[in-house]
Amino acid sequence: MMNHHSKAWRVFGAGIAFVASSALLAGCAQAAGPDASSEVESFDWRNYEGEELNLLMSEHPLSNALENNLAEFEEKTGISVNLETLTESDYMVKILTELQSGAGSYDVFMTSQPMNYQYAAAGWVEDLQPWVDDPKQTAPDYDFEDFFPALIEAERWDKTDFGGAGEGELWAIPANEEGYALFYRADILEANGIEVPQTIDELVAAAKQLDGTEFDGKTISGFVSRGDKTYPTLNPFSTFAGAYGVKDITDGKATVNSPEGVEATTKWVELMQYAPDAASTYTWYEAQQDFLAGNAAFYIDADHMAPDFEKEGSAIAGKVGYALPPEGPEGRSSSLWLWSLGMNAASEHKGAAWQFIQWATSKELLTKAIAEGNMNPTRISVADSPEMAAATEGWGDYNQVWKEILADHAAWQYSPSATWTEVGDIWATAIQSAIIGQSSVEDALDDAATKIDAAIE
Repeated sequence: MMNHHSKAWRVFGAGIAFVASSALLAGCAQAAGPDASSEVESFDWRNYEGEELNLLMSEHPLSNALENNLAEFEEKTGISVNLETLTESDYMVKILTELQSGAGSYDVFMTSQPMNYQYAAAGWVEDLQPWVDDPKQTAPDYDFEDFFPALIEAERWDKTDFGGAGEGELWAIPANEEGYALFYRADILEANGIEVPQTIDELVAAAKQLDGTEFDGKTISGFVSRGDKTYPTLNPFSTFAGAYGVKDITDGKATVNSPEGVEATTKWVELMQYAPDAASTYTWYEAQQDFLAGNAAFYIDADHMAPDFEKEGSAIAGKVGYALPPEGPEGRSSSLWLWSLGMNAASEHKGAAWQFIQWATSKELLTKAIAEGNMNPTRISVADSPEMAAATEGWGDYNQVWKEILADHAAWQYSPSATWTEVGDIWATAIQSAIIGQSSVEDALDDAATKIDAAIE
């Protein structure tokens, strides 16, 4: 699958209390940077010939693409590679356990921004900027400047600064990008004379008009999206939160219950009333399956779900439109999720690990990965390549829309900290509570703010 995140993130919080002691046992005991790993005189893909790497990754088009091309890397470098992939929920549990152990059993692994925050705070993940900057370790044609600047910023974090996103060390290299788009059934809108909504109010009105109507022999819902009470639900909700200028934390205090927070959540709750009742528990997977089955007119989620919509045999292939996230008082907005590659700070094969990360995020490999479903590219040249244009031909405005979201609207919207996943779960639970009518929006967000403040303390 393209994305994505799962309820297994609730285990993430269990590792937070472990951070302080683990930093002493694991990363802080490791020498950092290229000097600690090698005495190579100049860059050569054969510098680490004969070494062996162990990789741990989630099942995903990214890991599939890497696995399919591993023989190329091994032939190029003389490095042997063992790649283990697990379902996302099992992966999240195992990588946390492995990093906590400080054993260095896995040299390279998949990671993301909130994972980076915890791992970096504990000293479990290597700062990659010294490796990028070392001409003895980095291929002359790697072209680090070719990555979208916003994605590299999202991988940076000063772990000594609660609000230091976009600054400080480089904790991973991006290999897969997603922003959040508005998907719509073009055939349903055309049949009902409805224009593609441009604003949040227009989207709510259109979803209300279409909810419960008949189309192609089905009773459709007006909308569908995630409603699960874990922080990944905030990814599609981010399109509303950002459009109203909501901040999770301001000056060290929770502000999810600000007037802007209440207004954005009220609109989202209203829109979710036109989704199936079960959507209040949907993760990305259930929401996507509902849309794939042709049951909903509108859907907000990861833009790179498009290959699943358009694949041969899909009930909605050729019927989906792709639009920018709807506009609110502060404009259009989207969060940003990156699947990236990080290096274990406890690895005993850092030079070889850096060569693997370089190869896996090279122009050549990311271009090959397009055909294997690894969208969206994290390099500018690959995004603009003929291969990307050919792969998305016939997908309407998809190729234009995802790049516009990335260029103009997508950013990591939340305050970086090792406890962010706990904060995100609290916020998502409050939104779910309002959607199912357990409490008012105001009461749910006030309760969330109190709990978030306690988590920060």
